[in-house]
Amino acid sequence: MPNPQDPGQVRQPPRRSRTADPVGPTVAGSPAALEARQAAARLSALSPGTPEPKGPAGVLLLAYLRGQFQAMLAEDPRVRENRPDAVHKMRVSTRRMRSAMASYKKVLAPDPARAVRSELKWLAGVLGAARDAQVLRSRLDAMLDTQPAELVMGPVRQRIDEELLADHRSALAEAALVLDSDRYRRLLEDLELVVSRPEFTKAAKAPAAKAAGRMLRRDRRRLHRQVQDARSAPNEDHRSESLHEARKDAKRLRYAAEVAQPVRAPGAAELIAGAEHVQKILGEHQDSVVSREFLRRLGAGSARSGANGFTYGRLHALEEERGETARKQFRKAWVNFPRVV
Repeated sequence: MPNPQDPGQVRQPPRRSRTADPVGPTVAGSPAALEARQAAARLSALSPGTPEPKGPAGVLLLAYLRGQFQAMLAEDPRVRENRPDAVHKMRVSTRRMRSAMASYKKVLAPDPARAVRSELKWLAGVLGAARDAQVLRSRLDAMLDTQPAELVMGPVRQRIDEELLADHRSALAEAALVLDSDRYRRLLEDLELVVSRPEFTKAAKAPAAKAAGRMLRRDRRRLHRQVQDARSAPNEDHRSESLHEARKDAKRLRYAAEVAQPVRAPGAAELIAGAEHVQKILGEHQDSVVSREFLRRLGAGSARSGANGFTYGRLHALEEERGETARKQFRKAWVNFPRVV
């Protein structure tokens, strides 16, 4: 009987070929929508091994990837129906999978894992365009709500809404096209292959707790280097870019700790909390950077058309203050950032 703790034996019956299912439009939806539903059904029937500290690292990673793939597939129909938060949740699951596969890349054979990571980045980018426009609009609307009426000069809210609603609708339309594309369908098939019949390396047989500890220490050092780069940045643009990269590295460390949590519970939980805290602070900083660039563009456009750009300048100044506050908060948070134990 196969041992579920041996990643080399976590195997499923051979997958059907890509041409086994109908590829033409069906009453239930597009071929890609059908593929998502069928993949979800097949995935729910799998019985992955249970991660154990002394068990193989491959089982640990596989359990996490399967969970996130299930989460992604659950959001597929909700994104198609334009349900609240569906785009955000689907994007997060794609990022978690991609990040986990990057942190634990020595556990999986390069192919097809490397190509899947690249395609997950593409899909997250498509979903992110819709989400980013929505977040920026909500942020600026909230700021305008706090301003005295006499300081909101001209149709500022209308202009912001026109631009960002148009961007949001365009991005949602693009996402809808992508979810019905052959490229997305191929990604689903390749992802299912990775989580149902993974090609493991020798590193996948290493004890999960020890292997996860090495991954976490490496990702912790990666974040530390990026923070140092931000501290020594020669100018404002470089510093902002370095902090943005540090946010990405904090997110990667957080997701790597999520993978490790079943076998390194206390230390992983502390890292998750610390990384999430830093990620949120640096996310606020990055949102401020993006918002300032958007406001500068709108203000410059108003000046060229002879409109009043005062309010855009005022909001820009408020965003500068929010960005500086985020930096101060980050410096305090980093002093007490947890180490890998």
